[in-house]
Amino acid sequence: MSVLRDKSKITEMMILLSLLRGNRKLKDIAKDVDISLQGVSEYLKILESSGFLKNGNVTPKGMEFLYTSLEDIGDFVHEANKIIGKIKIAEAIAGENIKKGDKVGLFMENGYVYAYKKESSSMGIAAMDAKKGEDLGVKNLKGIMEIDYGKIDVYVMPEISEGGSRKVDKEKISKLIKGYKKVGVCGAVAYITIRDIAKIDFEFAAVNSAINAAYRGISTILFVSHEMLPYTLRILEDSDVKYEVRNVMDIQ
Repeated sequence: MSVLRDKSKITEMMILLSLLRGNRKLKDIAKDVDISLQGVSEYLKILESSGFLKNGNVTPKGMEFLYTSLEDIGDFVHEANKIIGKIKIAEAIAGENIKKGDKVGLFMENGYVYAYKKESSSMGIAAMDAKKGEDLGVKNLKGIMEIDYGKIDVYVMPEISEGGSRKVDKEKISKLIKGYKKVGVCGAVAYITIRDIAKIDFEFAAVNSAINAAYRGISTILFVSHEMLPYTLRILEDSDVKYEVRNVMDIQ
């Protein structure tokens, strides 16, 4: 199995490399590998039992493990570069009339990549003619496009045992929603509450949809039934988007 599929093997490899750098104290290894002191201690025991370490020194078997692992990673990087190299033309939307050969900059707008004939952190060459609003191919891309990531404001609905949607002031929620581009619901109480007062953009896989929108620069207001909150938080905590959780009754 590839070392890239096993996080523990990657950590073992990093600890061995840290030791080879000359780190001997647990705190130095922990800082180098970015794990806890207890974690380092446990991994050192595993490395000893695997025969990769002896008396704190990397054994020939440990060196062989490192060579094999690094070769594995090298093969992956080489293959990934080949795949990326095949993506010669990226798609965008023409923000203005553009001619083939024009130098264009890429910008994220409303969740889509737009191309304009102006400077950007990501520049390329138009691969075809395109009128404003048409799809456009961009080649010879250089640089990384800057994106102001969106956030997710989560509002938890009242428990059904306490009345669910019947407890909510829909007029106040309607005013609150006007400040957001996208609205999502997760759970029956949330759906019943919002369906008559706003257009629902994310109804199925709403949490993941809100996360994807945030990655594309769009903020979302997400109404979540009380019983769906643990599920919602579990997914959000595994992402790296900004989010804030409030009780919808606090805006009453």
